[in-house]
Amino acid sequence: MSTPAISLNYRYDLPGRRLLEIIQRTAKESFQMVGTTLESSVAVITFLADQSTINFHLASERQLSVRASARRASEAMKVCRRLVGRNFIQPLHEKISAPLKATKTFRPAHEVLAEHLTKPDFAEHLIVLPEALNEAPDCLFEHDSTLDRYLTGLVAFAKLKADPANALKPDDFLASQAGLSHFGADLGERAKIRYAADYSATYKGVHRLFPLHVTLGHGLNPRSCMSIYFDWDPEARKLILARFGRHGRGA
Repeated sequence: MSTPAISLNYRYDLPGRRLLEIIQRTAKESFQMVGTTLESSVAVITFLADQSTINFHLASERQLSVRASARRASEAMKVCRRLVGRNFIQPLHEKISAPLKATKTFRPAHEVLAEHLTKPDFAEHLIVLPEALNEAPDCLFEHDSTLDRYLTGLVAFAKLKADPANALKPDDFLASQAGLSHFGADLGERAKIRYAADYSATYKGVHRLFPLHVTLGHGLNPRSCMSIYFDWDPEARKLILARFGRHGRGA
């Protein structure tokens, strides 16, 4: 037997038989072309056009359970709302079931990064530090297409930074040209002072902050939000990707 599309539960204080009679009368007032059947503990509304039904069952002395097919979910809710409005029943719990959505498959973030590391353009314009590589396998971010787009955007940003014609243009402008939304050119003072470890890595023997960043997604759930922290090396003419994964604290 398939799971009903709608499952509702209510409390009632009337005598059970009287409640079933009220349900029968309410159904006839609410719909045309319906038949009703009363049994000792059940009232059934049958829609004559397709023989679909809504079942009202006295599950216990004070609890009414309502079951309906997907086709009749809205009609079941209509009857129940009228009964609640007239104070014949009081809601205990309402649950409308829906077919389970297929689980979306996604590539883990570290696999997306690994793929980009093999691309000549990426290798030419970016250096990925060990801290970022070590963090990548723990990154839970599930939106692989978004990550793929941002990693491509970082290459475009690095190319723009390397062009002498853009030497005087601010990073925010170049980031927008590269398609990097949610770009930050610096970190807040609280993040720098209290949570510097979240934004730091060792490069050329110096442990330091990497203030440039992009945030992918939003919220605090690591499955739907991540950040990439980086900086520009004017000597190497490359972007240095330092941290990859969890959004830094204090941001």
